[in-house]
Amino acid sequence: MEELVLSLEAVEIDFNGKKILDIPQLQVYENQRIGIIGDNGSGKTTLAKLITGEMLPDKGRVRREIPFGWFSQGAMAEILPESGDQLALMSRLQVPAREDLTQLSGGESTKFRLAQVLVDYQPGLVLDEPTTHLDREGIRILTDELRYYYGTLLFISHDRQFLNELAETIWEVADGKVTVYKGNFDAYQEQKALAAKTAQQAYDNFQKEKQRLEGTVRKKQEQARKAATVSKRKKQQKIKPDRLSSSKQKDTVEKNLHKGAKAAMSRLERLEEQSIREEPRPLRFPVPQALLMHNSFPIQGAEVNLQVGDKVLLHKADFQFGLGKKIAVIGGNGSGKTTLLQQIVTDGAGIRLSPKVRFAVYRQLAYDLTATEPLLDYLLKETQQTEPFVRALLHNLAFTPQTLQTPVAQLSGGQRTRLAIAAVFLQPANVLVLDEPTNFIDLATIQALEGLLKAYPGTVLFTSHDPYFVAAVADEVWQLVDQKLVHITSH
Repeated sequence: MEELVLSLEAVEIDFNGKKILDIPQLQVYENQRIGIIGDNGSGKTTLAKLITGEMLPDKGRVRREIPFGWFSQGAMAEILPESGDQLALMSRLQVPAREDLTQLSGGESTKFRLAQVLVDYQPGLVLDEPTTHLDREGIRILTDELRYYYGTLLFISHDRQFLNELAETIWEVADGKVTVYKGNFDAYQEQKALAAKTAQQAYDNFQKEKQRLEGTVRKKQEQARKAATVSKRKKQQKIKPDRLSSSKQKDTVEKNLHKGAKAAMSRLERLEEQSIREEPRPLRFPVPQALLMHNSFPIQGAEVNLQVGDKVLLHKADFQFGLGKKIAVIGGNGSGKTTLLQQIVTDGAGIRLSPKVRFAVYRQLAYDLTATEPLLDYLLKETQQTEPFVRALLHNLAFTPQTLQTPVAQLSGGQRTRLAIAAVFLQPANVLVLDEPTNFIDLATIQALEGLLKAYPGTVLFTSHDPYFVAAVADEVWQLVDQKLVHITSH
């Protein structure tokens, strides 16, 4: 039996009077591989910091039997003494040699810090969103490195493929609780689907029984009312002695009917209330007449060349993107995806756009919002869409009615990212351009975004390193590789 290496007992974390985490008991055993998931702001990073000792609980106890290495999200890369092992790992991760670390891209900085953490071997390892900024090749290399890591691994991630390949257990953080599911992300989804089905059946049974008992109460009360009316009328008449027993029988019937109604009401009150999560209804996007296009290929490229400094990204590329299609542009870090999108949006050299094209653009780091007005007012000021539509869109992106009155500047990073995504859908446009929209958002928001993009009636161009997201949304996939833009799949 594996040794216990970590236990959390009666742990509580409070912030501004709100309970962030409430964990009666949680245990980790030697060599376990645990994927941690949950909505933005649910407490995943707080949990990770408790495990590593970066944070102390307000109540309870965290017992560590082994030391844990720690990869924190958003930390800055720093130059440390380099060993031969680290240089070899940096080479495998394809981190270029740089004396000035500020010149590293987001993906290169992530790889650099991962190499430092992995080389400094600890028997326990905690990683907070290690795949952020990494391209698929970088994620594949990291997955291989972690597959051969000998120790206890816990990692926060919204990358479904990464979770499937490494996690043997899933911890879901929600409403301050941590729920444990055996298996990888696919197994977790199956268990969640089964639980949802069971909850739906319980809810349906509850509603049927509630309606039956309410009907019984109404029927008994109506019968008792009629019996009382008959009894009252008979009493007002002259009743012969031989009919007295009949009147008494009617009184007894009335009492029994009242008893039956009370019994049904009692059972109704004892019914255990059942509830289910209400799923957002699919949105229907209004399309103004002025934004309708009829050009079969509103975006085309002819001998497009892209170059940054001395680096050639694209050489004489030809392409055409179809009307209403969802187009994914994939490729490694630094291959030129963002540069290509910018070339298209600015109608650069070699780009041919339909005269009616109107772009709405989501850029990386678009969540840097500092407005002071409430969220709903901020969006209504920026759009011509109706308030009911704006509210429905925000509901699809998991904003609660209470959050709509929160000043934009006070929103969490994840909430501001969702707000920036919502703003793109509310612009008067017929082509959406999204550059890595799945970075920094949780799984629930990624899946909500998938639904919104599939329902959107216009053309969509997007980049993403998430293969599940690409598979769910894209009608066509184009890859930037070796200075070429290659059409690899169509659905």
